[in-house]
Amino acid sequence: MADKPADKNVVPGLLPQNPAPFGEDSQPRKTQVRGQVDRIMAAFLQVLPSNYVSQITGPLYTIQFQAAAERIADFQVTAQEIFSDSGYDYTRSEVLYQIIGAMVFPDAGLRAGTGDWPSISGDLTYREFLQRMVELLLAGATTATIKSGVELLTDGIVQVLEKSVAARTTPGSAWTWADQHTFEISVTESRTITVGGVEITLEDFPEDPFTFVNNLEIVMRALKPAHTLYDFRFLFTENFAPFFSDSMTLDMETYYYQDWRRYCLGSRQITGTEGVSLNDRTLFSDATRDFAKVLPGADLFIEAGPNSSVGGRGQIGHYVVDEVRAFPVGDDATARAYTTVSGLSGTVTVAGDVLTDTSQNWALAPEGDILTITEGSNAGSYRLKTLVGLNGGPVGTVDGTLFTFTQVRVAHSILRLQTRMPVERTDQSYTVQVDRLGVQVPRSRADDVSSYFFR
Repeated sequence: MADKPADKNVVPGLLPQNPAPFGEDSQPRKTQVRGQVDRIMAAFLQVLPSNYVSQITGPLYTIQFQAAAERIADFQVTAQEIFSDSGYDYTRSEVLYQIIGAMVFPDAGLRAGTGDWPSISGDLTYREFLQRMVELLLAGATTATIKSGVELLTDGIVQVLEKSVAARTTPGSAWTWADQHTFEISVTESRTITVGGVEITLEDFPEDPFTFVNNLEIVMRALKPAHTLYDFRFLFTENFAPFFSDSMTLDMETYYYQDWRRYCLGSRQITGTEGVSLNDRTLFSDATRDFAKVLPGADLFIEAGPNSSVGGRGQIGHYVVDEVRAFPVGDDATARAYTTVSGLSGTVTVAGDVLTDTSQNWALAPEGDILTITEGSNAGSYRLKTLVGLNGGPVGTVDGTLFTFTQVRVAHSILRLQTRMPVERTDQSYTVQVDRLGVQVPRSRADDVSSYFFR
């Protein structure tokens, strides 16, 4: 194609140059065709013999000539517009991709999906992009060509790494000959901001990274060698100034040795005498205790009664804790009747470990108050633990005359066991272990220590 548009002053009544005209059905085109028809009819009537004296469109011969003039005018206008496409610097927008784009991206429109065409903003920018792509295609599929193609899409710093070259030239390179047909493309986008009069350069993603990646895939499909694969990444680097130095130390401590020398304020086990075996005999409850710190796998020993004859040490029943729960079943949106040891009563709903009674002020309950639900799947006794809401706290520590709480959290006082207990029973003495760092159990060792005392 020529670098400059050809001279169009070879036909009378030429149209003015319009790099982006409207379509064939637009009003400007109809106006252009109408004007060309008038010029053709005027020239036609001037060369008619004297017996054709009509100067208006009315007689049959003028209507026939009018129809012919319209077809001629439409052809002339179209021909002039096509004549203006002789150089792609001035190619019309509607045929820009038909002439140049089809040559640069011949498979566009043939592949499934919507990402076949590059998304470039602006008509002039698109022209420059396609013109540069033609030059790159003629230059061949080289590293420099690929780098220039990516630079058409970004103002950032572009780096192209050929892994096979790095494998040959870089000592200790992680790349091998297995990577000879692959390369990496890295883009570093940066922007400059002013803070306190000081310009700071920040690295960032492009404004629209998804469009950028889609455009890159299309450009690479046109420029890269067909047998190669590439990896793409947005590259970020960090600069530290001034540089710093650091060192690492490791302190090891035998925690149980320290426990022998000081009191750690920990709990090795929880004991009680009011253990209750619930209906399905896999649940063990004590409403006077909080088992929240008991972990799954802990040992429960029942020390007296029928449930003490299962395994374990002599007359002590041994069970393994599988789960710690607040309620036997769980959530219950139906309001159930309840009473407390302190005299509170009403109906509550259950959600998680929280009881809700919109007509009750739980701040009036004393510390350690026990609530009993008298009906439903969660029927049983539970220890009130914490007031739920703003300014809440442990039950019995908040002034009920100043604050009102309609929700209260109960203690996790139920243990689900891995095995069933033989019978249902109340008032059972028990011990459940608490897993705490530093707690040790007695260890026995048979050893002859006489050598330590005799020479």
